[in-house]
Amino acid sequence: MKVEMLMPQMGESIAEATIAKWRKKPGESVQKDEVILEISTDKVDSEIPAPAAGVIAELLFNEGDVVPVKTKIAVIETNGAGAVASSSSAPAVSAPATNGSAPHIEAAPAPAVEVASPKKESKEDGGRYYSPLVKSLAETHGVSLVELDSLSGSGQGGRVTKEDFLKYVESRGAKSTPAPTPAPSAPAARPAPTPSPSSVEWGSDGTRVVMMDTMRQAIADHMVKSKHTSPHVYSIQEVDVTNIANWRAKHKGAFEKSEGFSLSFTPFFLEATTKALEAFPYVNCSLDGKKIVLKKHVNLGCAVALGNTGLIVPVIKKAEEKNLVGIARSLNDLAQRARNKKLVPDDVAGGTFTVTNPGVFGTIIGTPIINQPQVAILCLGAIKKRPVVIDDMIAIRQICYLTLSYDHRIVDGSLGGQFLAFIRDYLENWDMNRSL
Repeated sequence: MKVEMLMPQMGESIAEATIAKWRKKPGESVQKDEVILEISTDKVDSEIPAPAAGVIAELLFNEGDVVPVKTKIAVIETNGAGAVASSSSAPAVSAPATNGSAPHIEAAPAPAVEVASPKKESKEDGGRYYSPLVKSLAETHGVSLVELDSLSGSGQGGRVTKEDFLKYVESRGAKSTPAPTPAPSAPAARPAPTPSPSSVEWGSDGTRVVMMDTMRQAIADHMVKSKHTSPHVYSIQEVDVTNIANWRAKHKGAFEKSEGFSLSFTPFFLEATTKALEAFPYVNCSLDGKKIVLKKHVNLGCAVALGNTGLIVPVIKKAEEKNLVGIARSLNDLAQRARNKKLVPDDVAGGTFTVTNPGVFGTIIGTPIINQPQVAILCLGAIKKRPVVIDDMIAIRQICYLTLSYDHRIVDGSLGGQFLAFIRDYLENWDMNRSL
């Protein structure tokens, strides 16, 4: 029996990934969940395990190839028969499948001419790996291989990421001291200094054209698709979070001492959201044509910003089984691994509802776009001290605004309002005697 292995999708906004390294060759045996290859994207570097035990029959792409997600990349012969023997270190490349199961397969490169001479451009003489994106940026900005080799990388194994490269280019352009010039006796010993971006990228009309990178294109496509798919409706609820602010202040020292990281406000909202999704299961669902697919578990997607390059939505699985501390642990772990490109495919799959928190950047109210195929997304605004009326008296309270964006095909204003009111009441009635 043959098992096809597909390029995993490392988040909704990821459209392709680079094969960084094959750990196995055709003809070699592999155990289920044993790592077969390493992949790299703009957001995540990850090790990909085998879906089944058997023998590697085919590897359909070379190291350094950029492959669309859901494209077949390898075949495992589970009974060991029919395996492809290969004495070459280069992976065997075959024509893509045409069963229609992966819409990008026909568009994948047909690399028959490359079998005899596998790609080398992703690894230079020194053996250091550079992704096609970094190499393209280096060519665009006139950065030589010598300069690349001098950069320290924050990616897996010290790889230079897009962010590392752009920071270097920015700092290089900002330096007041020009790059050393070649000696007059040997003017051809090195290329001329690269002009600064301001002198080569701005047009005469005062504009500059910057092409979207792959991540931004994928985010754009996903957001446009969501707006075309779901009729968005928005409801906003004002929430007094003074109680949880006081409870957090009381316990945050002990929490940080025991857990090793600070207790933010987000886990409180995630716990309240989890309870609300259990109480209102039709918000924790998806649509399949005219079928409503209710979800047994609450798998909370939590949007994590990756600087100015985009975002990714790792998922806290079975959040209904976790208490506040458990949710905080999961959130901290996923956020740290997302920013360090250590997420694995399962970390970004299976979300049933998403929470986004632009409030950490000072945003008061946001109206986010639904993360398909979910039917709603909750936005957390910034927590601010405001004067409010309590029992006909003015008091200073910690206030924030919650926005629920929902798909009006399944969630009406009544359900959306009740859902938000549940979260509001849960947070405003926080038990101040609750233990950590």
